[in-house]
Amino acid sequence: MGRNSMLRLVRALPDPVVGATPVLGVDDFAFRRGHTYGTILIDMASHRPIELLDGRDAAPLQAWLRAHPGVEVICRDRSSSYAEAARTAAPDAIQVADRFHLWHNLIDAVEECIMRHRSAFTEPLVEATVTEPDPLPEQPETPADPTGKMAENRRVRHQRVHDLIAEGHSLRAITRHLGWSRNTVRRYANADRWQDMVTTHRPRDSKLDPYKPYLHDQWLAGRTNVVELDREIRALGYRGSYSTVADYLAQFRPDRPQLPPINRAVPPTVRTVTGWLTRHP
Repeated sequence: MGRNSMLRLVRALPDPVVGATPVLGVDDFAFRRGHTYGTILIDMASHRPIELLDGRDAAPLQAWLRAHPGVEVICRDRSSSYAEAARTAAPDAIQVADRFHLWHNLIDAVEECIMRHRSAFTEPLVEATVTEPDPLPEQPETPADPTGKMAENRRVRHQRVHDLIAEGHSLRAITRHLGWSRNTVRRYANADRWQDMVTTHRPRDSKLDPYKPYLHDQWLAGRTNVVELDREIRALGYRGSYSTVADYLAQFRPDRPQLPPINRAVPPTVRTVTGWLTRHP
């Protein structure tokens, strides 16, 4: 028997009967991303899908709930359509957020809380654990403020967001008031200076960044064993790879005697601190 014949036989089988589903999971998915979407229903007791519905509006879910009474708990995302379907077709069912969106809501709340206390971020992570070293080469001069229409627009938008934060408004309220996307408001809120919103080539954060001052101090003191330095910063909390440490220190070998400048007073970002508090240790 050919594989196509086998598939035809499998497809001809009747769908299994859906029994009682006390705890129902509801989420959307894409048949074709950006074009066609559907709704998937999960039996949360067995963690198995039990139905695929056309569309992700309220009507298909309402019809299914009316045809399958007995749902006691509906675990869903933050879609208002699913909430409406549950209220109308299963009014006695308890609606709860699924784990992903519950965690997402927690991260949003933690980030907003940290944002209100970021003025306390004044010292880098490892300053308190090492002695003050010899001074490093002088920092380059601070570049002039960006100019032009785009720079002025970013300055005004940054000021508006931070004025609203200072008045005690949440990111959600600011998003609704300004009519901007949540990510746009968050970016302006996380930026301490409006100039940061104009920078086009911003270097990516590295797990090694908080420990670079310590590595500089040890290197200037004549301690150049990469294995030992890697072991020491791991004791201070570093969780990156050994190769990152080795590649970074390779530039300080005798053929490259000059150490690059390091900013000792850069505090962690709001996003970094949020990660510390919400990631598994």
